[in-house]
Amino acid sequence: MISDTGTGIFAHTAQRLASFGFSSLRIDFRGVGESGGRFQDTTYNRQIEDCIAAMDFVSDLPSGRPSAIFLLGWSQGGLVAAVAAGRTNRPAAVALWAPVGEPKVSFPAFIGRDVYERALRSGAPTEFQMPWGASLTLGPAFFADVENLDPLDEIAPYQGPVFIAEGSLDVAIPVGTASKFAKAHNGANQIWVAPMDHIFNTSKNVETLEKLITATAMFFSGRPNCGGSG
Repeated sequence: MISDTGTGIFAHTAQRLASFGFSSLRIDFRGVGESGGRFQDTTYNRQIEDCIAAMDFVSDLPSGRPSAIFLLGWSQGGLVAAVAAGRTNRPAAVALWAPVGEPKVSFPAFIGRDVYERALRSGAPTEFQMPWGASLTLGPAFFADVENLDPLDEIAPYQGPVFIAEGSLDVAIPVGTASKFAKAHNGANQIWVAPMDHIFNTSKNVETLEKLITATAMFFSGRPNCGGSG
């Protein structure tokens, strides 16, 4: 929740994007939130499939414009958006907010190398604790995706423009990930860097998030270079 508003980051972002003229669809991946299935069965590839299915859904709406679909992904959702874009080359543009670029580096750092390696060897679901105290259980297929999926390689075929936001205070994503995505992507891109943590300083206020949303909307509108740096 955002301290100033009591709303979630995605709900707030959707409201602000609407003010710029962008309708939005927010989805729960299978096994998450109100979607059916078990969370322990989730994998990166299943989430990517869900993202592509969401693009299909929007394209089929009476008001849908297949040529004007934009993807926005935050953190692990950035990984999903990057790979979905690379596998389909469909989005008009993509925004990656603090994206996971090297999952087999960042995820073991979250849960501990010993836990990660044990999960890779195990044929059964593994329970572990995240740094903020949440206890999760994920199956072996998830850890196989963490080990084998390379979003930096996957985004290369995408020909549209990519906006990549990175926080200099973010301890969840290694510094330089934005540059790696920009180098891996063969199309136009913009790197936006700000002194923000992984949740865009929203535990204090929405100032940084507002700047990020505005910069993203301007990029989607074809008017980059708004706020931040890069």
